[in-house]
Amino acid sequence: MATNNLTAMILDFYASLPPTIYWDASFIINFSHADNPFYSECTEFLARLESSDTQCFVSALALDEVWFVLLQLFVARDYAPRKFWKVYEQEPAVILAYLDQIEKITAKIYAVPQLRVLGVTPRSPLLALENMRQFHLLPRDAMHLAIMRQHQIPAIATLDADFQSVESITIFTCNPNLLNASAQA
Repeated sequence: MATNNLTAMILDFYASLPPTIYWDASFIINFSHADNPFYSECTEFLARLESSDTQCFVSALALDEVWFVLLQLFVARDYAPRKFWKVYEQEPAVILAYLDQIEKITAKIYAVPQLRVLGVTPRSPLLALENMRQFHLLPRDAMHLAIMRQHQIPAIATLDADFQSVESITIFTCNPNLLNASAQA
């Protein structure tokens, strides 16, 4: 987690919805997989977003992250105690068993009428480097923030605590650690 002071506004999933919001991979993973600890909360927030006028955004980069994490979760569940990389190295075709599920999750995301999928621009990596330096973010989170800022999206749905050091964004979350940090700030 970044060591900067808490500067983001942190709201729970019951707060008034913003006009625009970016979906972080952690939010998507939790509403996509019933075994995740925040499945119910994320599914309910997704339903609120779907029935609202809030314009939602996700990046192709976030979808890539979601797919990879879900593959890891599915393989870990089905091949325990073996780790994902051991299974995949021995049998790369193992991922084929999960592609239908991943396609179904992706179709559900694309079916949200007010959702727009964003790409990375040639300037995004340069902005991400600035975000890494300023907020001590890891590369993937820094890239998400770069995309948000390029599209003037001030709010993010995430369970990731790393964004709390980012000034001028609003975090929508159900992560109790984030909500408690906000209450104590």
